[in-house]
Amino acid sequence: MRRLIPAISIALAATLVAGCNTNSGTPAASGSSAAPSASKLEPVAAIQQGMDRSLAGTLTMDASVKAGNQSVTVTGKMDTAARTLQATGKAPEPIEARIIGDVAYIKSDSADGGKPWMKIDLTKLRPNSSLRQSFDLKAQTGLIGGVVSAQEVGGGRYTGVADLEKAAAAASTDGGMRAGLESTAKLAKDAKAIPFEATVDADGRLTALSYTIATKTLGDLVTEMRMSDFGKPVTVEAPPAGETAAAAEDMYTFL
Repeated sequence: MRRLIPAISIALAATLVAGCNTNSGTPAASGSSAAPSASKLEPVAAIQQGMDRSLAGTLTMDASVKAGNQSVTVTGKMDTAARTLQATGKAPEPIEARIIGDVAYIKSDSADGGKPWMKIDLTKLRPNSSLRQSFDLKAQTGLIGGVVSAQEVGGGRYTGVADLEKAAAAASTDGGMRAGLESTAKLAKDAKAIPFEATVDADGRLTALSYTIATKTLGDLVTEMRMSDFGKPVTVEAPPAGETAAAAEDMYTFL
C-alpha cells in the first residue's frame, strides 16, 4: 500500500493554484506588473492587498512548517489563473506533486512495486476531507484575512498581530479554508493574538510571510513563506501514463 503521509504533506503549497481571497475589499491585480496605489496604503491594507497581488498570476513559493521536531519544506512553481502547480519538498521524505485543474498527481514510495504516481480527482474528495483541507494553502495564507494590527518597521517590512478566529470567519468555505483555520484556532493557546512578520516589495506584492502559533499540545507551530519569480512562465505536465495509477474509488471514503 502507498505511503500517503508524504503525499498529504505536499498540500502546503497546492492551494496557491486557487489563489487567495483575504476579503481585503480590493480586487486582486491581474498581472505581475501590478503597482500599488499612488497614495501609501495603511499597514493592514498594504499587507492584505499585497497577498492578493502576489497570488494574482504566476509565482514561485518556498514554504516551511515546523512543529516540534517535525518539519515540512516545499518549493512550488504555480500559475494561479491556470490552476497548475509543480512542487517538490521533504516531509522528511522527498515529496513531489503536480496539480492540473481538478486533478492532482502525487508521487510516493510503493512498497508493492506499483506505479510511482497516484492520480487523485479533487472533485471526488468529501467536503470535510482532511486531504481537501491539506491541499488548500489558503489555510496558511488565510491568516492574512485576520490581521488586526500592523506597523511598518522599515524597508517594506511589517510586524503585527492576527486573529485566527477573525480569519476563519472571513474565509471562504471552498476547499476547506475556513475549516482549516478553525481547526488551527482550536489548537492555539491564544487564537486572537498570532504574531507575524511580512515584507511587501516596491510593486505592492507580499514577498515574505512568517508567523508563529503557540499551541496547547504541539509546541510552537512556525510557518514561513517566501514568494518570488512573479510573472515567469510556468508549465506543468502530467506524469507519463505508464507511471500513473488512479486512486481506487474506495480510497475517496477516507482521503
